[in-house]
Amino acid sequence: MKSFSSLVCCLVLALSAAGCWVPELSDDAVFSCDAPEDCAAEGAVCVSRANQRGFCCMPTAEVCNGKDDNCDGQLDNLANPPAELCNGLDDDCDGKADEDFNFQSDIAHCGGCGKACDVETQRCSAGSCVARGELVCDDGIDNDGTEGTDCVDPDCDKLSCGTGCLCDNGKANELVCDDGLDNDRNEGADCADSDCDNQLRTCAAGETEKNCICTGRQLDEVACGDGADNDKDGDTDCTDLGCSNKSCGTGCVCESFIKKEIACGDGLNNDGREGTDCADPDCANQSCGTGCLCQGGKAVEIVCSDGVNNDGTEGTDCADSDCNGKECSSSGGCTCSGGNKLETTCNDNVDNNGNGGIDCVSGNSDANCVSGTCGTGCAFVNCVKTETTCTDVTDNDGDGPIDCADSDCNNKSCGTNCICSGGVKKENSCTDRADNDGDTLIDCADKVDCPANSTCTRSNGNAGKCQSNGTCA
Repeated sequence: MKSFSSLVCCLVLALSAAGCWVPELSDDAVFSCDAPEDCAAEGAVCVSRANQRGFCCMPTAEVCNGKDDNCDGQLDNLANPPAELCNGLDDDCDGKADEDFNFQSDIAHCGGCGKACDVETQRCSAGSCVARGELVCDDGIDNDGTEGTDCVDPDCDKLSCGTGCLCDNGKANELVCDDGLDNDRNEGADCADSDCDNQLRTCAAGETEKNCICTGRQLDEVACGDGADNDKDGDTDCTDLGCSNKSCGTGCVCESFIKKEIACGDGLNNDGREGTDCADPDCANQSCGTGCLCQGGKAVEIVCSDGVNNDGTEGTDCADSDCNGKECSSSGGCTCSGGNKLETTCNDNVDNNGNGGIDCVSGNSDANCVSGTCGTGCAFVNCVKTETTCTDVTDNDGDGPIDCADSDCNNKSCGTNCICSGGVKKENSCTDRADNDGDTLIDCADKVDCPANSTCTRSNGNAGKCQSNGTCA
């Protein structure tokens, strides 16, 4: 446990400009906390810890100092560590200082940070500036008679080997990659030289912006919407292979060597062809904004319950014909029909369509609940769901009984020459030689539905009367 004096010290730090790292605080520490409200200073936060109470901390920018400056519970977790500088400090917070610099050969830091040699007359060797012997590095002559000719001689390191050429690490390197010249006199000119790989260069005469890049010893187009053949290969913008899947401007991407519209709700013809937004086939089935989808070459309203004219046409929600048959309430119970909001759930005590009528409360009934559809084979009758189809073996009104077993079906058709009666199917024709009620008994054989003396059809096709034995004679 920390001593009281160190606790007080850390408390002062925690509530001032600096963070405070105290992972071992006990539960009774004076600045432990469970929520920001427990911390006295304005702006202080409560940093949580595993299996312990949190501690109060005042967030500041994280720096490499062994502290949790930004109060996130971690030490020195820099978001984008800065590049290492030659200054004796651990700038990138990796535990090492000046590790990216070679004091033995770095002409700018020869033997230590900031100890620069005179580039024109000296080089760095074994940590010391020594006089260069070779000073002319592009004449093909070993002028000092030692070590080698031109860039091969270490004396030429970092010296010019001609226009657009620099000696580096014992070889000539191409510096200018867009002048059509093999400046270092090896490999090839411009992008044909591997020295130019991944180097952005001004590629067209008179251009001021870097808009092309050498890749794999070839010049690639990277500005794909400026109408210029930046890499001078005869292909412009999206017609250039180098532009494949690259942006050709706002809301535009190169795909299959043509410009493709990808922003379909900004009112702009982003690819400059075919049409604007949904009128462009590129936008088919693509979003044209919140609650909007491109279909059939036009913007279609797909969210019909937010009070917004999402597609910018016709009207808002159910007033837009796109919404016909779609849900008009985020909570359900409402369907768009013919430009109106229809209540479809009439027993939830909610005004689902927002017209002021709730279900079938006396004196305040919703017209669609009094008389309207409640689904396939179902209709509202005085706000009660009623079975209207009695032939589909389905409980359409959701009350349990199916078809004729539902009292709603009494005296309603249960099929050809079949009628519901008393909760069962009843044969109502004894002349068609068919089992109309599905009880396996045909015509007169169904003695209940076709009693004696009922009109029937004999086997020879002539009319007859049902007999008590279930035959037709």
